[in-house]
Amino acid sequence: MNFRSVHAEEYVVQRSPFVLGLAAVFAGMAALLIGGAAVSGQPFALVVAVPLGLTSYFMYYHGSGKLAEAVYQRQQGRRRDDFEARSRGGFGAGPRSRGRARTRAEREARARFGVGADSRARRGGARSRPPRPEQGPSRAEARKVLGVSTDADSAEIKRAYREKVKEVHPDRGGDEETFKRVTAAYERLSD
Repeated sequence: MNFRSVHAEEYVVQRSPFVLGLAAVFAGMAALLIGGAAVSGQPFALVVAVPLGLTSYFMYYHGSGKLAEAVYQRQQGRRRDDFEARSRGGFGAGPRSRGRARTRAEREARARFGVGADSRARRGGARSRPPRPEQGPSRAEARKVLGVSTDADSAEIKRAYREKVKEVHPDRGGDEETFKRVTAAYERLSD
């Protein structure tokens, strides 16, 4: 194998000098045969030179790591396509868009039963539900979580957030819920 996995999206291609050297030998032999066929007029030398040339090309493609790269990219594309097919429900059946109605019958049904964007427009643009209350902690709670004063500037808030994240990040042995609270507090104060 010409590559080793470093990360899910990154890999390092390792060239094979031995295979590249063999490719160069085969390419040289093919070039000599083609030159000899041109000088002597022997078509048999061309018949032998073509397979040698193809062999040298494929050995170069493999030895340079381009073959491993192409296989890896193809495999990643298949994984992505498989994931998208599963998330759509298979057989290309995706969720219907919740935007505009596609047919006249859908528009009439939405207008009649008061569903969707078309009916809201006919009612004068009124919202069908009240706006959401604000999510997350209040500004006072956010200051308490980060440990900053009421007159802290954005640089001090950012510094306090970074220090707090170092303590509570789940990758460093912290708690995930605490990490989420610290992040929500920073988002509230950075508004």
